[in-house]
Formats: sequence, structure tokens, C-alpha cells
Amino acid sequence: MALLAACAGGGDTEQTPASGRAGPASMARTVEPGQPVSDQQVPHLNVGLAGKVTLVDPADNMESGLFVNQLGLEPLLRIDPEGQLQPWLATEWEQVSDTVYEYTLREGVTFWDGTELTAEDVKYSWDHLRAPESRRANYFATVDTVEAVDPYTVRVTLTQPDASWQYTPAMWYSVIFQKTFAEEAGDSFGQPGTLLVATGPWKFDSVNPATGMELSAHEDYWGGKPPVDRISIKAFADDNSMALALRAGEIDITPTVAGPTGFDAAAGGNSVTTVQTCANTLLSIPTQSEPWTDVHVRRAVAYAINQDDIIAAAQGAAAGPAEHLISDQLLRTLGSDEEVDAALDRVRTYAFDVEAAEGELAQSSVPDGFAYDLTVTATSAPMAEVIAAQLGEIGIDLTVAVLPDTAYYAALGEDEKPLTFFQTGPCSPDPSWAALFMDTDAAGQPVGLNFAEYAPPEVTQLLADGLLEQDPKERLGIYAEVLGHLGEDVPYVPLYAEGNTYGSTEYDLVEFSSFWSNLPWVLSLVPK
Repeated sequence: MALLAACAGGGDTEQTPASGRAGPASMARTVEPGQPVSDQQVPHLNVGLAGKVTLVDPADNMESGLFVNQLGLEPLLRIDPEGQLQPWLATEWEQVSDTVYEYTLREGVTFWDGTELTAEDVKYSWDHLRAPESRRANYFATVDTVEAVDPYTVRVTLTQPDASWQYTPAMWYSVIFQKTFAEEAGDSFGQPGTLLVATGPWKFDSVNPATGMELSAHEDYWGGKPPVDRISIKAFADDNSMALALRAGEIDITPTVAGPTGFDAAAGGNSVTTVQTCANTLLSIPTQSEPWTDVHVRRAVAYAINQDDIIAAAQGAAAGPAEHLISDQLLRTLGSDEEVDAALDRVRTYAFDVEAAEGELAQSSVPDGFAYDLTVTATSAPMAEVIAAQLGEIGIDLTVAVLPDTAYYAALGEDEKPLTFFQTGPCSPDPSWAALFMDTDAAGQPVGLNFAEYAPPEVTQLLADGLLEQDPKERLGIYAEVLGHLGEDVPYVPLYAEGNTYGSTEYDLVEFSSFWSNLPWVLSLVPK
């Protein structure tokens, strides 16, 4: 659910300016870790976010709060826009064996209260985040122990080889906070009246779930003086009200825009910058419910989908078409462009073809078509209507059932899954991230974000092999084989490649990429 709520994306930095204006997202970071990209000092920055900021405990924080947390909470490593690891709170890291990783902390890093960051704080933070009750526990599933070897060395031992672990210390769900404060706070840790203590460039001063959050500069920040003295986070009900606030000068920037086209119009134009991510929006087909158990029905849907029309209805949220559940960009961490293209050449895809769609439906158990509900939230309704119209052309009569957010998420948790679609959201640079949408329990039953209830034993085994295997070229072959099964079975239909969009008429964000929300992103602020 965190993925669906956050929708932060991941991957490439190629610009897709919705307003016709190219931003600086592809500029290389030439400054040292922790330092701002601009030396211009800003006394006060007003930031808009759609949604409430209710908690700062990173084990529980959801939705908009995730984008605030990173201004004060930092990870050990950084992922650059190309998906490469770089230093942050750790200066060195080493994979000692298939199951052991060690991290050397940067010396002299201080918390907001002046005490020094040590390995004990990292151990405590990660143990907190991987506790069974944490919403982040699944990201630490293969961790056996976290040890503070000495004040500046952290050792992680895994229960088994896990090739995706290398990226975890750089992600938004692995941030570090102070052990002493957390222990003293007890159950109130991270609550609006208690907050927390961390190392980042901005301190959390106050949280009001109804209105937003106040932050101030950490004067002794290890990267030097923060470029902004005060940050006010202002909560808005939706994109439109936030765009009007930007137009009126009430906010300076918002790092997340759901519908860039409408936002840009309401903000007065020239206000948005969009980059492509490595996440794909997917139509999720309930493969265990009739008539979706019939693969010919699912293939008919895949052929009937015209991505161009859906992208047009996405209001700028789409950065382009998508062919596979696993984005090609994720596979390019495992091989060259030529090697990836060669692996994908063997994967079945479905270009828009009404005649082929009708042929597949004619072979199915429902050759004359059928009726079904397409269940979505209000923000997805325009795209849902487009999908319904497309499938109506081949005899599949979809009724768009629009639910409030709470009821929608409840429906996803029901035993009988709905036909729906969703943005898959923030990912790591590792292709195993997409395994979340094919997740199974120890008995091989679909769980978690596997809303299509797709769990063939051979695919489950391939996904396990993809983590155990350490050689990139072997892993590329494994994930290409996974995509081969998905291409034949069609539990999900890709609708478009997602985009990340920020909105501002005064500032740009250098290196705004798939991984922007893993770090204190205001450090990348530059005046236009």
C-alpha cells in the first residue's frame, strides 16, 4: 500500500516538459555529498503538498509525509539518476560475502542536538524499521542481523543472498534517526507532539496534520550551512488548490504533481517539469475470478488497449508508452542496451490491434463478451472511462465503479480482487522490485501487492532465483524469463510509463529523477 500511496517512481532523467520548457534535471551534481547545488541563500521556502502530514516515524509514515521526512532523515548512501550508488552518511561500503555487507560511517556527523552519529544509531534505526509491526518490514525481509561492529562500522548479515539489498541503504525506507531520543520517547516517538531527532539539514519543529509542518535549518549540518533557513510545508486537498496557491505566490514549489496538464493550466503555465521514471502503471486483472481465469480473455484485453488514448487522458502523468511490467530501465542495471534488447526480443508484447483482440475473445469461454466492474478512485476515473470505451469495442462492457480512497484500498484487501489499475510508484534500481506485484507467501499463495493473484510456481521460483543470483548477466536472463511468462499469461497489462513532476515558477530541482525523494531534495534547489 505504501507504493500505491507514495507514487514516487524511479529511473531515467530524460526531460518531458509538460509546459514546453526544459528544466535542469539532467545536470550532473558536481558538489560533494551533503552540499547544496546552489550557493544562493533562501530565508523562507513555502512548499505545497497534496495530502496530510500526520507522522514523522519512518516506520509508519505514509503519503505526503514521505516527501517531508527526507528533508531531515538521511540514508547511508545515495542513488544517482543513473541508478549508481554513491556516499552519503556512509563514506565506504563493501559486500564482504554473498550475505554480509559492511558500511563505514562518515565521522563528525551530528544530530540536531549536537551528539555524534554512531553505528548504534544505524542499528537501532534499521531494527526499528524491520520490526514485524513496521510498514517497512518487507524491505528488510532477508536481514538476519544488524551489528554495530565499532562506532563507525555497521555490519548487515542476510539470511540468504539477496542481490537487491545493495540498494536498500540508499532508499527512503532505510533512513537513520537518533537511538537515545527514540528510546526516551517510547510509544510517542514520531507523533506530532514528540517528533524525532535526526541528522538532516532541516530540523522538524512542528507538525499539524490539518495544515502542515515547520522546519528550520540545522546550523551544524555535516554538509555545510543549509541553503534555506526555514521551510513551511503547506497541506492542500488536491492538485488544483495547490496550483492556485502557486499562482498566487502562497507556495514556491511542490515536489509532487499528480496531473501535470491540469496543474500547469491552473498555475498559469510554465510551472511544471516532468521526468520519466522506471515505474509503469498497470491494469490488474483478477486471474482467479471468472471469466478472467481464461487467458484468451486477458490477451483480448491486452490487444484492445490503445495506450495513446490512455496517455492523453492521464493529464500529463504519463511519460510515454510501456511494454512490460518490469520497466526496461530496471533491466539496464544488469546489462548493456544491446544485451537487454536481445533478451526482450523473445518476450511477447501486445500492440494495439482490435482484430487480434476480437480473435482472442472468440477463442475464449465468453466469445460474445460479458459485463464487469472496473474499480477505481475519483482521480483515475477519466482514464477508466477511456479503458471502458476501448474494451466496449470488442464486447466487454465495463462499468466504472468510482470509490472513495478508503473504500478503494479496502476493496484491494478483499479475498476477491477487483479489476483495477494503479500507479506502481517508487522503486529501487533493481528489477526485483517488480516482484512485489507477484508476491506469494511460504505456501505459494498470492499476498501483498499481488492484486492479480498471479502465482505460478515456476515464476515464484524464478523470482527467488533472481535474488539469489549475484551475476548481473545471469540475473538479466532470469528476469527476461519472468517477463516471458508474463507476456504469455497477461496477469497485468502495462498502460504507460509513469512520470515524476514538480511544480514551480521560481525554482528548478537539479537531478530531479526517479530517486529524488530518497535524499534532502531541497539541497538540489536552484533559482530559474
